[in-house]
Amino acid sequence: MQSPKTPSLRRERIGLLVLCASAAVAMSPAVGGGARDRSTALATELAERGVAAAAGDVVWVDPPRGGLRPFGVAARAVVRGARGVRAGGERGEPTDLYLVDARLSPEGVLLDVSAIHNLTETSGADESKPVLRGEALAYVSRPLIEAASPTVHVLELDGQALSGGAEWSLVERLQHAVTSWQATGRLRGIGRRTFAIDLARSEESGAEDPHAEDPGAEEPRSRRGPDASDVAVALEDDSAVVVRAGSREARLPVRGVDDAALPAWIRAEASEVARPGNLVTWAVDRVRLVIGDAAMQTVKAVAFTALDFVLRNKEAVTGDTGAEDIASDLGQSELDRPVRQIPIDPEIGWPPARLDPWVTPPLPGEGQWNPQGGDAFVRQLDGLPPAFMTTFLRTDRSRKATRVYIALWDPRQVELHMMAGTVEPKGATGEAGPGLIPRTPEVMKRVVAASNAGFQAMHGEFGMMADGVMYLPPKPYAATVAVRRDGSTVFGSWSEDETVPEWMLSFRQNMTVMVEDEKWNPFGRTWWGGTPPGWADKTHTVRTGICLTRERFVAYFYGADVSPEALAQAMIQARCSYGIALDMNAGHSGLEFYRVAPSGELPPLGRPLQGEWETEGDVSGLSGYRFRGRRLIRGMGLMNFPRYIRREARDFFYMTLRHLLPGPPLAPRAAPAVAGEGAWRTQGLPQHGFPYALAITEIRPDPARPDVRLRVLKVDPRTVAAAPLGEPGASPPAGAGATVAVFSDGAAAPGAGQGEGSSIWHSAGSFSASPTSPVRGAVRIATGALGSARAVAALGVNDEDGMLIYVERAGAGPSSAPAPALAPDASAPPPAPVDPHPRDARLLQDFLAGLGCSSRIYLPRPLSVALGGDTDLAGAAVHPPSGPRAVRLTRAEAPGAGRMFESTPIVPHSVWYPLQQKRVRYFKKPKKEETAGGDH
Repeated sequence: MQSPKTPSLRRERIGLLVLCASAAVAMSPAVGGGARDRSTALATELAERGVAAAAGDVVWVDPPRGGLRPFGVAARAVVRGARGVRAGGERGEPTDLYLVDARLSPEGVLLDVSAIHNLTETSGADESKPVLRGEALAYVSRPLIEAASPTVHVLELDGQALSGGAEWSLVERLQHAVTSWQATGRLRGIGRRTFAIDLARSEESGAEDPHAEDPGAEEPRSRRGPDASDVAVALEDDSAVVVRAGSREARLPVRGVDDAALPAWIRAEASEVARPGNLVTWAVDRVRLVIGDAAMQTVKAVAFTALDFVLRNKEAVTGDTGAEDIASDLGQSELDRPVRQIPIDPEIGWPPARLDPWVTPPLPGEGQWNPQGGDAFVRQLDGLPPAFMTTFLRTDRSRKATRVYIALWDPRQVELHMMAGTVEPKGATGEAGPGLIPRTPEVMKRVVAASNAGFQAMHGEFGMMADGVMYLPPKPYAATVAVRRDGSTVFGSWSEDETVPEWMLSFRQNMTVMVEDEKWNPFGRTWWGGTPPGWADKTHTVRTGICLTRERFVAYFYGADVSPEALAQAMIQARCSYGIALDMNAGHSGLEFYRVAPSGELPPLGRPLQGEWETEGDVSGLSGYRFRGRRLIRGMGLMNFPRYIRREARDFFYMTLRHLLPGPPLAPRAAPAVAGEGAWRTQGLPQHGFPYALAITEIRPDPARPDVRLRVLKVDPRTVAAAPLGEPGASPPAGAGATVAVFSDGAAAPGAGQGEGSSIWHSAGSFSASPTSPVRGAVRIATGALGSARAVAALGVNDEDGMLIYVERAGAGPSSAPAPALAPDASAPPPAPVDPHPRDARLLQDFLAGLGCSSRIYLPRPLSVALGGDTDLAGAAVHPPSGPRAVRLTRAEAPGAGRMFESTPIVPHSVWYPLQQKRVRYFKKPKKEETAGGDH
């Protein structure tokens, strides 16, 4: 029989056990050198683990909790510390923020540190001591490198919301959870918002200082703009952050930030999380974090070498030439018989001559260019040949089944852009990129393709800047592709001077140049990413590259199962003057074509999509738009598809079609239509190069008056330079291009009843309308009225493409009339104004508005126009206009592609290798005037 005291005894025994356990915890030796202050103890413990931190830089997220807790209580702390300690106790690297999982006794004594996670890992910035409010944490990253912006970060320690992740699969959610656990020790991860501070704009003022001193005088520190040390952050609560930079202050919501709501001196990093990569490539990255990058490189090198041995012997036994696999990659059952290649247009030099095969005998179509454009997947500019061409080459004579696919584009038609991913490359101050092609109709409907870029930052920290935002600084002698501010694509090896030129908008680097002037590996590199350093790199895998050809076209290379030498040989066969190796391995590399249009406007496909390499869908983030996409080849394995049309974790290139003449034809309005009416003509005009500078047409815009014709002239502002004509008959100044056209409005002001006046100006490759000069150095083209009453001619600037459009009524005093305005004597009087039909003024207004010109001026008399200086719009020979109001347009070099940094020498391995091995982590060098001992 059980005693009635048994339950009481049990409670007493349990209580005694708890008391003893608590006493044992209380008497157990604390970590951190026995310090009773938990912050000091934690700093001591971290120092033993290689992180130097001060007790004052410890912020406890969870306070101690009293009561009988026999095994202590879990507590989190965020610590500002630095890896590595120099002699004398000085910290070695810039500071980072570490999330520490610890255990405290009921009295708050540090008992144990179970995990340490680096939350920032910035390569070139010092983090400030964080401020904490609830589960929200905020801090400032102050850059230690030139051109980088300070950044403000807000962390949500209670987890990361998967905004935009509603369409994620279960596998993708599991991938994200594992990635978060590896990075933070939490399956939900940590939410993060980043705000970059533009110090140059943070002190801009809307009015000039009336007490401003001589601009050449040195400005006292109290009146200079803010620097990174002036940026501070505070948390009002867990939903609002206050950012201060000098005298500016902004209060921002932690969640739901919209870039449009931000002040001009702050830009916000996108909060949407990019989807994880393919399961295989994602798993490789996860294992890499466990075993280390060197071990992973060894594993891959061994695996690729073994696979190469198997395939090489298989080809030797079977005699495989690769024809069957190539046909499958191209979506064919067998390689098509070769057909006649599109002939080279002598006026524009496109497409180029076919490529000479390296492996013989060649396969059908090998080296022959196939046009990509004007179909359901790739858009083509109106009136121009397709901007993309593709082909394939086999460039390994010992393995004839390996092949390289080439996508070539005309950079005069196609503009290259660079986009930093949401994870790679991580900026020196922790700022990541948007990872998304800008979601505006102007950009999206001109997107035509996108591809991978270079290696991850861990594999060399090669430099990147995108749209003026520096993520990683340039490395000396690194192979570089860059974008000028005018949109040109340029290639070259960076010099030892790490200064970024003012003309550069974006750049991406990767290793040293692979092919220069059609020669392989001038810098003598032995490692191309496929093996551990020091190993001979003979591995065969997916490799990609980009190059500038001898003809100044740009090519992308996708090598399926090739060695570095085979990729380089493809560049040599493609006549590359500068070739760069890009990213490698299946799943990380590829190119996709896109066609984007408003819903319902994509051209019909006429067959089902081939899902393994074709797709169609809505454009996320841009309501009412759809896209259709296709891979470069069908066999582009392990790639998330479509990849670059969505938000992407890794940096990439994307390409858009430029605005070029002639453009789409104008739709006839009067019946019956006349042959050629509304079609733009570029042939026979003084273009003096490509892209075209001029296009002309005629059209009858009024169905009620089919006898009324308008002559229309379009001018591309990016292809011309403007200057006053000067003396009658004067030649263009030295260095100027050939004459494209001469204009004169023959009047100093709007005519009677024309109302307020305005002018059309040309400057820096653009036209604009303004009553006064918009910028210093702008050249006035013509002056007219803002009202259309009594107008017989008009000028407008197209809102979307910036083209100048001049329109005049044919027969209403055209520019070909032998009037004094065309006489060489500048003192001759202008022609008398033409008496217009009452409906002409409205006709001109509606016509230009229908062409998308919101900036317009109206003229009481036609312009005097001499195309090439001697021909009017009707094709008749004329004297060029002269006088003080005459303006000459001469040919200018339009955006395209070329070389840069051509003076950078080829140096030996002993020079470039140590420079490229230096990591970004370093402290800011003292300025010259601050260095003791003066100049050295």
